[in-house]
Amino acid sequence: MNARRQAIKELNDNGYTLVRNGAKHDIYYSEETKYTIPLRHDFDDEDLKVIRREIKKGGR
Repeated sequence: MNARRQAIKELNDNGYTLVRNGAKHDIYYSEETKYTIPLRHDFDDEDLKVIRREIKKGGR
Protein backbone atom coordinates (compact mmCIF):
# COMPACT_ATOMS: atom_id res chain seq x y z
CA MET A 1 0.00 0.00 0.00
CA ASN A 2 1.43 3.40 -0.89
CA ALA A 3 1.95 6.08 1.77
CA ARG A 4 -1.01 8.26 0.76
CA ARG A 5 -3.46 5.36 0.77
CA GLN A 6 -2.11 4.28 4.17
CA ALA A 7 -2.63 7.82 5.50
CA ILE A 8 -6.22 7.88 4.23
CA LYS A 9 -6.88 4.49 5.85
CA GLU A 10 -5.44 5.68 9.18
CA LEU A 11 -7.42 8.92 9.03
CA ASN A 12 -10.64 6.99 8.39
CA ASP A 13 -9.83 4.46 11.12
CA ASN A 14 -9.41 7.35 13.57
CA GLY A 15 -12.75 8.97 12.77
CA TYR A 16 -11.68 11.52 10.15
CA THR A 17 -13.85 12.05 7.10
CA LEU A 18 -13.14 13.75 3.80
CA VAL A 19 -14.63 17.26 3.88
CA ARG A 20 -13.48 18.53 0.50
CA ASN A 21 -11.09 17.88 -2.36
CA GLY A 22 -8.71 20.62 -3.41
CA ALA A 23 -6.32 21.12 -6.30
CA LYS A 24 -3.23 20.34 -4.19
CA HIS A 25 -4.68 18.77 -1.03
CA ASP A 26 -7.75 17.21 0.52
CA ILE A 27 -9.19 18.21 3.89
CA TYR A 28 -10.08 15.62 6.52
CA TYR A 29 -12.05 16.51 9.66
CA SER A 30 -12.89 14.71 12.88
CA GLU A 31 -16.27 15.62 14.33
CA GLU A 32 -15.24 14.07 17.65
CA THR A 33 -12.04 16.06 18.15
CA LYS A 34 -12.99 19.09 16.01
CA TYR A 35 -9.54 18.82 14.36
CA THR A 36 -8.76 19.33 10.66
CA ILE A 37 -5.89 17.70 8.78
CA PRO A 38 -4.90 18.65 5.22
CA LEU A 39 -3.59 15.79 3.09
CA ARG A 40 -1.43 16.78 0.13
CA HIS A 41 -1.72 14.97 -3.19
CA ASP A 42 2.05 14.64 -3.68
CA PHE A 43 2.91 12.39 -0.79
CA ASP A 44 5.80 10.25 0.50
CA ASP A 45 6.77 8.23 3.59
CA GLU A 46 7.93 11.33 5.50
CA ASP A 47 4.52 12.92 4.97
CA LEU A 48 2.91 9.77 6.39
CA LYS A 49 4.90 10.25 9.60
CA VAL A 50 3.64 13.84 9.82
CA ILE A 51 0.02 12.72 9.33
CA ARG A 52 0.41 10.12 12.08
CA ARG A 53 1.67 12.84 14.47
CA GLU A 54 -1.24 15.08 13.48
CA ILE A 55 -3.73 12.28 14.17
CA LYS A 56 -2.24 11.89 17.67
CA LYS A 57 -2.28 15.66 18.22
CA GLY A 58 -5.96 15.82 17.27
CA GLY A 59 -6.74 13.16 19.84
CA ARG A 60 -5.62 15.27 22.79
